[in-house]
Amino acid sequence: ASGLWPSFFNVALRATISVNATCGQTGREEYCRLAEGAGRSRGSQCGICDANNPDPEKRHPITNIVDGTNSWWQSPTLQKGAKNDRVTINLDLGQLYQIVFFTMRAAISPLPAAWVLEKSMDGRAYDAWQYFAADDTECRERFGLPAYTANYIFKSDTEVICSTQFSSLEPLENGEINLSIISGRPSEMITSPELQNFTLARYVRIRLLRMQSAEAQRFKTKCFMCTKSFSSRSFYTIRSLRIGGRCFCSGHAGKCKTMDNNIDNEPQCECVHNTCGANCDRCCPLYNQRPYRIGTPVAANKCEKCEVGNRLLGGVCQNCTHHTTGVNCERCLPGYYRPMDRLPNHPEPCLPCNCTSPGAVGECSPIGGECRCLEGFTGAQCTECLPGHSGDRCTRCDCDARGTLSGRECDERCSCKAHVVGERCDRCDEGYFALNEDHIDGCLKCYCSGVGTKCSVAHVETSSYTTLKGWTVTNLAMSEHIVPTKDNDTGFLVFGMFEMPETEAVYWKAPEGYLGNLLRSYGSQLTFKMDWITVRGDTSGKPTVGPSLILVGRNGMKIAYGEESYEETGGATITVPLKEDSWYHVPRTVKDIITRLRRTEYHGDPVTRSQFMAVLTDVEVVLLRGTYHTDQVESVLEQADLFSGSHSTTDSSASSSGFIELCECPEGYRGTSCEQCAFGYVRIYETSVTHERIGRCIPCSMCNGHAASCDLETGECGLCLHNTVGTNCERCLPGFYGNATLGRPDDCKRCACPLESPSNNFSPNCQSRGGSSDPSEYVCTQCPEGYTGDHCELCDDGYYGEPTVIGGQCLPCPCHGGPCNAQTGECIECVGNTEGWRCERCKTGYWGVPDDGCEPCSCSELGALENVCDVTTGQCICKPRYGGRRCDECDVGYGNLDLDCPACECNVNGSASTVCNVVSGQCECNVGTEGIHCDRCREEFFGLSDEQP
Repeated sequence: ASGLWPSFFNVALRATISVNATCGQTGREEYCRLAEGAGRSRGSQCGICDANNPDPEKRHPITNIVDGTNSWWQSPTLQKGAKNDRVTINLDLGQLYQIVFFTMRAAISPLPAAWVLEKSMDGRAYDAWQYFAADDTECRERFGLPAYTANYIFKSDTEVICSTQFSSLEPLENGEINLSIISGRPSEMITSPELQNFTLARYVRIRLLRMQSAEAQRFKTKCFMCTKSFSSRSFYTIRSLRIGGRCFCSGHAGKCKTMDNNIDNEPQCECVHNTCGANCDRCCPLYNQRPYRIGTPVAANKCEKCEVGNRLLGGVCQNCTHHTTGVNCERCLPGYYRPMDRLPNHPEPCLPCNCTSPGAVGECSPIGGECRCLEGFTGAQCTECLPGHSGDRCTRCDCDARGTLSGRECDERCSCKAHVVGERCDRCDEGYFALNEDHIDGCLKCYCSGVGTKCSVAHVETSSYTTLKGWTVTNLAMSEHIVPTKDNDTGFLVFGMFEMPETEAVYWKAPEGYLGNLLRSYGSQLTFKMDWITVRGDTSGKPTVGPSLILVGRNGMKIAYGEESYEETGGATITVPLKEDSWYHVPRTVKDIITRLRRTEYHGDPVTRSQFMAVLTDVEVVLLRGTYHTDQVESVLEQADLFSGSHSTTDSSASSSGFIELCECPEGYRGTSCEQCAFGYVRIYETSVTHERIGRCIPCSMCNGHAASCDLETGECGLCLHNTVGTNCERCLPGFYGNATLGRPDDCKRCACPLESPSNNFSPNCQSRGGSSDPSEYVCTQCPEGYTGDHCELCDDGYYGEPTVIGGQCLPCPCHGGPCNAQTGECIECVGNTEGWRCERCKTGYWGVPDDGCEPCSCSELGALENVCDVTTGQCICKPRYGGRRCDECDVGYGNLDLDCPACECNVNGSASTVCNVVSGQCECNVGTEGIHCDRCREEFFGLSDEQP
């Protein structure tokens, strides 16, 4: 296995940059462009430089060289003295990096004629990477070296040369220097320890020694003899600076990320191979089986674990020398440090800390030797004051550093930035917000969609969105859309370049979750991880360039960010800030980005804040770069994270760090940036060359304030709300009452018949009382049977209940047609010979079904004990020998009511049975017998026996 190294990126973007001279710092200064004299300038020929001017085009601070815009840094002219021929630019990269390339582009002046590119570990001792001069004579006289041009083959990994390749007078403007630190060196492909140390740097210094003006004066003719003095045309400019570097991880890390717990928020190595330390420069505890070694292209040199079978193996060094300690004497003792460029096996690995200044705590970092500083101090030995601090004790100055011009924080009278006010420069001017030290004008201008002028910082919770569903691959013209393949093992999305053979630059098109209103992501970022696979073997292919991210707004504007090339194949994690800095327009004519023959000019004008906000208001398309090499065969999307709410806080005292605005919107607008129409308004889009405005919101006056939107051409209202209906939402819905034309959300109120609760709202409709000016006066128009009153709040005659109580209702009186108590239902008068609470039973002396009416018992006075009967069957209580329901018959075996029902006494031989007629007492006689008891023979019959049969 071989060692690992992180990807390269532009480390200058994280640098703290300073310069010892900038035009306009000491007052207003006039300059003219050298190209004017040559008749080549088409723009403004002369201008004013003033560092304190509110107009940003007249200010040219050193920070412009890394802001990604077309702005530039400019030095004072030679009118201010010959000393301005020598200018020094210092960059503190914040930590140690391995630097591999350097790119510098001029602006409205030629490139410098003589200069030096230098590097340092500690900011004190600098070594040259390369010298630059106009010719061999200057190389030898100024630097003591012979001159070389392009494609020089270095004799060693640390050789320093003097180059004349980039020191010609032409071009007069926009010249560019592209320098590789490692190209052509013997160990370019294997990265020897010597080459590694040669490329290491935390501090980079650019010493500009001579302008091109002298060359111009020597070799040009009368075209330079202009009315303006030649010295006013002599100055340096730098439009952009890129320093390609990667985290120095000693060959033991393939990734470098920003750690949340790192105070400086700098990238940190993700150490592997059982190594530890900021630069993976030592073995982790319990992995010291053998001495630490850096990773190389041919060997990973992993640190081995000391423990095998729960036993410690390997030796522990004793009596460490040279101020070292540790299992392998790999660390420095307290009070000593190891310089960045020294390995633990160096003859003199540890040096004493130099932290005796008043601003130092007394301790230093064991790697690099930087001192720990007291508050207000900075520098490697804490001998300098932080910006905004002064005096021997570096106390904080009264002026607010966020809003004060750089270098003026400690003036007796504070000098505020362009859009900052207050005696201490601690407030944003009206129409501006987000006071921040990083803002060149102190505060951001309120965007508010062009309709508002006042805003403050919005407190938005941080969140993120990520998905790999719904992505497609397309070209820049978006004329093709191909669904990628999902890798079942990794879950990543894979696209084969052969599927778009005619397209050089493919893009990943994001799904819906990344689109729409992204204003809450302003100031945050979109981060995506992309891999690419190239053709195997040694090919003539090369890395490509192109926008990393493209946004297309609903307003038609297409903007892009980035134009990086990645020297190493494999992949990269790309973070794109969602802020206008470094964004540019992509011309509508660009349909593809060609890199094989001639480069497509896709880089248009810089994007302004208002243009960027207008795009974020409604993003229709998000495109992630998918092509990174001319010999690429696959593009792999691993992850894409859209963040929002960056820099937000709930602490009002820290609100100045937020970038998201909260506008005071005029009537008809809503949203954090007034980007949406308020309820009852519709947007009218306006034609705009800059697309900075997103339209006006016009009221839907025909909808009586009850529709969220409308069509002004047809006059149709959108969905009627607020319980209204009608073409113009002019009527209340059934079940509601009021005047819908008053234009208020509560115009139509729900009918309460008598209550709004569905369980007690008995009428499906109601209407305002005619002739009443009080909108609360209404009548329920469809009270059901049993209910009465204006609001169905009473029970009608024959009904009872409590309709005004939740769950109550009107029920028919249970009185068989009689009246009852209106609330309780107790029957007041029973009919049909009934009685009881609900007339539910027959009265005494009556029987039957109460609902049908009860009948009198009608018990026989002769045979019944009393006139009382069973209420259900009507059976009376009979005397002995009496029977029947009414006791008006003799019981079985008895007969003859007139004689008080004596026993039948039927003759056993003369009658058919012993039972006689219950009324008359007559027995049923056999043939030939007669008499009431059938006890004698009829005429013509004889022989009736008295004996028992």
